[in-house]
Amino acid sequence: MSTPLVLEDLEVSLTRDDGGRQGRPLLSSASLSVDPGEFVALVGSSGSGKTLTAMSCLRLLPPQLEITAGSIRLDGLDLVQATEAELNTVRGGRLGMLFQQPKRMFNPNRTIGHHLREPLRLHGGLRGPKARAKAVELLEEVGFSDPVRGFRAYPHQLSGGMAQRAMTALALAGQPEMLLADEPTSALDKVLERQVLQLLDRERRERGLGILYITHNLASVAAYADRVLVMNAGSIVEAGPAHELLTRPKTAYARDLLAAAQLAPESRRRPSSAERDVLVLDGVGKRFGPRRKPGGAALDDVSLSLRRGEILGVLGQSGSGKSTLAKAIVGLEAASTGTITRQLDGAEAQRPTAVQLVFQEPHSAFDPRMTLRASLRAPLLPRRGLTPAQREERIAAALAEVELDAGLLDKRPGQCSGGQLQRATIARALLLEPQVLICDEATSALDALTQRTILNLLLRLQRERNLSLIVISHDMDVVRYMCDRVAVLLEGRVVEVAETRDFFAAPRHPHSRSLVAASIPCRADGLWTMLDARNHAARAGLERQAAEG
Repeated sequence: MSTPLVLEDLEVSLTRDDGGRQGRPLLSSASLSVDPGEFVALVGSSGSGKTLTAMSCLRLLPPQLEITAGSIRLDGLDLVQATEAELNTVRGGRLGMLFQQPKRMFNPNRTIGHHLREPLRLHGGLRGPKARAKAVELLEEVGFSDPVRGFRAYPHQLSGGMAQRAMTALALAGQPEMLLADEPTSALDKVLERQVLQLLDRERRERGLGILYITHNLASVAAYADRVLVMNAGSIVEAGPAHELLTRPKTAYARDLLAAAQLAPESRRRPSSAERDVLVLDGVGKRFGPRRKPGGAALDDVSLSLRRGEILGVLGQSGSGKSTLAKAIVGLEAASTGTITRQLDGAEAQRPTAVQLVFQEPHSAFDPRMTLRASLRAPLLPRRGLTPAQREERIAAALAEVELDAGLLDKRPGQCSGGQLQRATIARALLLEPQVLICDEATSALDALTQRTILNLLLRLQRERNLSLIVISHDMDVVRYMCDRVAVLLEGRVVEVAETRDFFAAPRHPHSRSLVAASIPCRADGLWTMLDARNHAARAGLERQAAEG
């Protein structure tokens, strides 16, 4: 019989210093419960303590943190007082964890199949062919089109979205009673996000799985959450039934989170068709592995152009080739076929630095052993004629441009929030004075408040520097908010290119219609509603069109 997960007055603080003094608390009097079969959403901005709450339940805190008060109970077992042997029977079994950044959690030397077999053996007693069959079944359930290939793949061979699907399968492999899901769909497109949520919803309905779902995207859980808890500065500041809290929030903080999540299209001067192209892709293809091997083409005959001062959105499901396209443009991947032509200004236009990439996962974009100062200084070192003082001046100017505190320069990536690191990533790209900036899911892992801040920062920089931007995203609201035109990728091919307004009003390709249908938010009169997506008339109409082709 499943039992609730109960946290009472939990406090997590920095460890004691050499003088025996206790550090400041990062979680304070945090209390919550999740019943069997209940879906509880925990929302809050970056650094509010959401992930820290989940990691405390598993006792997986970093060495500099410790639980200093409170209890975490699961079926009479206080996890705060539990021994390591007791915790090992709970982790991955009765209490599952779905991590936010899967590529940092997987062992890079082991295949996805190897990872899946471990919980199947430890918590399900499955070995050999039975474990393999169950692992392949789980991968198929979470959306792998070729689950056998996914079973054999190493983490680095998967896109961010594919890795998140594999992490979802891993979390469910131990048949947990309770699931801690930390931003599990932030790297997924809207179609796959809905598939994963429906899978989790089915698990909780059919076998009573309790879910604590950490998210910054309230739209994604509006149709599934029973209760919503709002966390700020390490404390839960508001809680209540989902419909009540999403339609009538009591605190200003909750109202700010809701307002930030409702992105309206940005009003700005759009580049005219007379503007010249600064980047032209003609028949670009990219194949991994032997040419004769089927299914190895990540890009297939991609032809696109980018105008001066334009923001081009690239949409597509995870695994569609978006990140490969970005890497090919900046030269991190060599195109197998076709040409990529730059038509930029100035003597340095053809240098690789004229086109810069802002990566999807800011924590993975920096060397964890280096300070931010050293990481920002590194791209300036090959520049001849720059004195050390001039380098520092450029770094200070770039930090000011992205509104980042210079005091962070002597910190390492692990000491910074995701929003701070994303600003630092943008600053590093700007140091080399690019004319084209490619943002690869640059805000997908950020909360709504931080996301809007970063998007507005990018718009300001684009306007002030007259940059051309390529915004790669699965978030339709981000594309609608930012972009002048939209290109849709499907299995490495461009299937539609259109003006943003025309695309969202009347998508032409069936796949485009399915993407737009999955992104229609559940709102009424500007307020969140608890309508199931399937009952939304506009969504249903677009889905019907997509099915009819």
